[in-house]
Amino acid sequence: MPRRKTPFEWWQDRISTLTGYKDEAKRLYSFVGSAYPQGYWTLLKLAIFAYYIDVYTVVAKSNFNRILYIDLFAGSGLNEIEINKHKEILLGSALLAEKVPRRGKEFDEIILVEQDPEKAAVLKQLLPESTVINDDCNSPDTLKKILDRINEEPRTHFLAVMDPEGLELKWSTVQTLIKLQGDSVINYMCAGVGRSWGNVYSSKQQDSIKVKLERTLTEFFGNNKWKNCVPPTQGGSVECLFDLYFNQVKEFKQNSVPITVRGIKGFHYHIIVAVGRTRGTQGWIDAIYRAKYQIEKIK
Repeated sequence: MPRRKTPFEWWQDRISTLTGYKDEAKRLYSFVGSAYPQGYWTLLKLAIFAYYIDVYTVVAKSNFNRILYIDLFAGSGLNEIEINKHKEILLGSALLAEKVPRRGKEFDEIILVEQDPEKAAVLKQLLPESTVINDDCNSPDTLKKILDRINEEPRTHFLAVMDPEGLELKWSTVQTLIKLQGDSVINYMCAGVGRSWGNVYSSKQQDSIKVKLERTLTEFFGNNKWKNCVPPTQGGSVECLFDLYFNQVKEFKQNSVPITVRGIKGFHYHIIVAVGRTRGTQGWIDAIYRAKYQIEKIK
């Protein structure tokens, strides 16, 4: 029986996957001259996304007639990440969806949503065969286009990546996708949610701003239950909000797995892998739990 890799070794493999595409990333960057500046935590997210794309495509391609990749916040396709004053150009999640799958296990269609017209134009240059939707992912028109692609052929499965920077993703959009036969990887940014939540109760914040923030939080959670959490001014924890969100996801995908990714000085975020059960053995889900163990053991 092979020795179980340490968390550090596991992460080395994940980072090696990303850096293995460095030459390709630089080539594409020279072609479009554009990359989205991101923090170091994006490196961790991309490593996890690449890992799950590989796991997903191997299993799904063998069990369904057609598999789709859907990215609701696709960006420009390339990320510029600075670590210790050194900048690297790395493939974003959309390009990883094209590059990572093994031969014969590729996605049948890649659907990319990006609201910024300049980033959407770059995406179209980098991934000309993909379907690029230049619109807000929460708009009814966008969701209809996505659903039409999903329902176009029987036995279609999909992997949806939802990676907002803050509270841009409305619960109504999440629910539309997670109630269907497909998997979703959702990035829950604790800092962004917590900041808005704290400002609602801040004595220094203007009332008009508080009203807007309350509306944004209600759209993000899909209800007013976030108000049931003990306010931060009374010692309440931001994790109460995440528990609420995660339990809502589990109402539609019982096998959802929360993964906590920790950074420096207490910074952390949660990635939710929302999956449905498969027939027979649950190797698909087991792989997620193995990744969870490795990810949560290291900063």
